[in-house]
Amino acid sequence: MSQPVAATEAAPLLDYTLAFDPDPIQAGRPCTLRVTARAGNTPVYIRRTVLTLPIGTGATALTANPSGIRRLAVTGGDHPHQGEGWRIAAPSGGSFTATPTLARGWLLAVTPLTFGLADIAVNAAPGTAELQIAEDSSLDGSSWQTRTTRLALPKFPANFFFADFRPDTMLVPNGGHAVLSWNGSPAVYTMTWQSHSGGRGGSAVVSDQNPWTSPALHDTTVFRLAASMPGATAERVLTALVSVARPHLSVHDLTALDTVQMMGTSQPIEVGLGTTHSFTAPTDGILLGRVSANAGGRATGIKVTARAPGTGTGTVEYVNDFASDNSDTAKLPAETPFHLPIRRGAQVTAVCRHLDPPSVPESPQPYFSLVWIPDGDAIRTN
Repeated sequence: MSQPVAATEAAPLLDYTLAFDPDPIQAGRPCTLRVTARAGNTPVYIRRTVLTLPIGTGATALTANPSGIRRLAVTGGDHPHQGEGWRIAAPSGGSFTATPTLARGWLLAVTPLTFGLADIAVNAAPGTAELQIAEDSSLDGSSWQTRTTRLALPKFPANFFFADFRPDTMLVPNGGHAVLSWNGSPAVYTMTWQSHSGGRGGSAVVSDQNPWTSPALHDTTVFRLAASMPGATAERVLTALVSVARPHLSVHDLTALDTVQMMGTSQPIEVGLGTTHSFTAPTDGILLGRVSANAGGRATGIKVTARAPGTGTGTVEYVNDFASDNSDTAKLPAETPFHLPIRRGAQVTAVCRHLDPPSVPESPQPYFSLVWIPDGDAIRTN
C-alpha cells in the first residue's frame, strides 16, 4: 500500500490507496495496479477520475507501452446514487479516465470505488515512479474542482521480495522486549519505532540483524521496517504493532471525579502440585490464577478459600475449586484462569492438588500460577 507524496495541487476530497500485484512491483515483470477511492462520513460528489502513469524507460517511468494495459471492471459505484456503474475509457497516452454512467455519483466511507489496470509491462529500470490521480469532485454537487494527488510506485529488481514482518509476541510486559523478524531479499533494512504516547522512539539500520530485538518497551509501540536498494529510490515499508501490559501513561491533565485506586506491582507466588499457600491480604487487591492439567493426565485444581479478617478460622467469605481436566486427548489442552477481588485483612489459602486425591507426582507437573496484585504493600506468604 502506498502513501501520497507531496503535491502542489489542491488536495483531493477522496482518500486513495494503492495495491500492487506482485507486491512490490518488480522491474521488467508485468504487474497489476488497483486504486481504491473512498470518502469519509461526509458524501463527496465525483464525476470523473483520471489515472496517469508515467511513460518511458527510465527509473521514474513505469512503462513504455501503455496501449497494452488491460482495463479491469470498476468495483463499486453500481447504485444510482453512486453513478449507476463506472467504466474506464481507452487510454490517451498514459492517462486512463473513469466516469459514471450518470452525470455524477457520490461516495461515502462504506461505498468505495476500485479502479484496476492489469498487464502493465513494467520497464527494466528500478526506481520510483508516481501515479497521478486527478478527480473532478464537489461537496455540494454543483461547485466542481479538479483536485490532484500522487502515489508512489516503487520498482524493485526482478525477484525481489520482502514479507512476513512480525513480532514473536503481540504483548510484552512493561519493560520487556519484542523480537521482530522478516523474510526478504538482500537490501538495506531500516527499523523505526514510536510509542503511542509519542515520547519514545528511535531508528536503526538492521540489515544484518534478523531477528532484531527491540529496546525495552513501556507503551504500545508501532514498528516500521523499510527495505531499499543501495543507489535506488524505491522503498517498501511494512509495519507491526506490539502492545505493552500495564504501560506507562503520559498525560497532561487528569481530572478525577471520584476515588482513584492505584495498584501495586504484581507479585508472583511460587506454587506447585501438592503445595498450600496462606497469606493475610495487607491491602485490598486481586488474586490472579491459572491451572492446566497435563494432556491425558489427572484432573487438577486450585482450591481458594478467603476468610473474613480476623483469625484463620473466621467466617468463610469465598471458596471455590478452579479445575482443569485435560484427560480427553482428542481435545486440545486448555487452562482455567481466574480473577478474585480480595479485601484487606482477609485470610487467603490456596491449595494446588489433584481433584482425585491423593496427589502423586506427575511428569511433567501440571501447570499452576498465582499472582497477587496489591493496592500497595507487598504480600507476605507462609
